[in-house]
Amino acid sequence: MKKKKIIFVTGITCAFLIILGGIIHNQYTKQPVDLREKYPLILERDYAFHEAGFSFETRISMAPNVAEIQIVKRLKDYTVTVGDAAYGTSKKVTFCQYQAKLVSAIGDSGIVTDSDGTFTLIFAKDFSQSYPALEKGMQAICSIGAAAGVHEGKYIFVDRSFYFVDGQTALAAYEGDDSPASRMCAKEDLVAKIKEIREKR
Repeated sequence: MKKKKIIFVTGITCAFLIILGGIIHNQYTKQPVDLREKYPLILERDYAFHEAGFSFETRISMAPNVAEIQIVKRLKDYTVTVGDAAYGTSKKVTFCQYQAKLVSAIGDSGIVTDSDGTFTLIFAKDFSQSYPALEKGMQAICSIGAAAGVHEGKYIFVDRSFYFVDGQTALAAYEGDDSPASRMCAKEDLVAKIKEIREKR
């Protein structure tokens, strides 16, 4: 009887370990796919700007600021008139803008926030397909620069260094990215690599 009880308990334990192993396996094998469904990859053909094919290391080294941010909310779009004095032409351009919270600067930072720790991010609405679909609560690590002219006091994304942050995981937003987050990596690993690059500047 005792022998049968031991065999029964052993069988239950093995079954539990097999099920647990399957759960862990699924978490690690399905997570990249699940995150990519949540955060679609921006393909090369959808990126509207001509940009030299700089490596991740070069982009991070050249970026004015690299920071982890959280989108607070979308603000009202605004329109400015841009023109070419030489040809006497002008055009109205609409800009999308978002209130973002500075979660943390990675390395030295020139981002100036309001008293509540937020700042405004902008981009031209005509090129919205070139940027991630920003939503309230979304967190990301990205390269940011100060806007100029009529946009002074606001900020822009300076290149394709944009990494979605989901919990403790980071995932690149753009096709062809060569960072540790090109497929998926721990956020702390991406942050450590960025700090290493920026400290060498």
